[in-house]
Amino acid sequence: MNDQVATVLALGIVFVGLPILILVLRDRHAAARRASTSRSDERQREQRLLAPDWILVQRHLRRPVPPSLRDLYMDRELITQRDLDWSDEHRISSFEPLDERALAEAAEWLGVDAVAIATTDVGDAIYLLSGADERDVLYLMHHDGGDTEVFADSVAVMLTRLKRGSET
Repeated sequence: MNDQVATVLALGIVFVGLPILILVLRDRHAAARRASTSRSDERQREQRLLAPDWILVQRHLRRPVPPSLRDLYMDRELITQRDLDWSDEHRISSFEPLDERALAEAAEWLGVDAVAIATTDVGDAIYLLSGADERDVLYLMHHDGGDTEVFADSVAVMLTRLKRGSET
């Protein structure tokens, strides 16, 4: 009887325990690889964020780049922050890189000629409209219906408010 119990236990370990062990080890390895990839992607994104292509942005805006937009992207600490409180209704999840890839993605996403500079916590775009006669008003486009509202009267107003908020 003890030999039969030992045999059943051995078979159980081989046919049940071993596959479970293999799955657990594969899952840990995959999780570590995903974390490593995620960190690498985040470093790449930060490098893109900290190296705006101002010539491309100006060409895309069809007017000079607002000095306050340059100031915002020069503030490494502010531009790399996430989840910045803006109002009771809105939180800035992250700022967007200003390079060819980001501008192309924004054009496709927004469906208007604009430069997206940030995204809210619910995935709404914060952007400047392109055009020589456009002011530096920041708009917010809701992703779920396409309605648009003024997010800030200008990039300068947004920058001042964000810097004031980070000092408190």
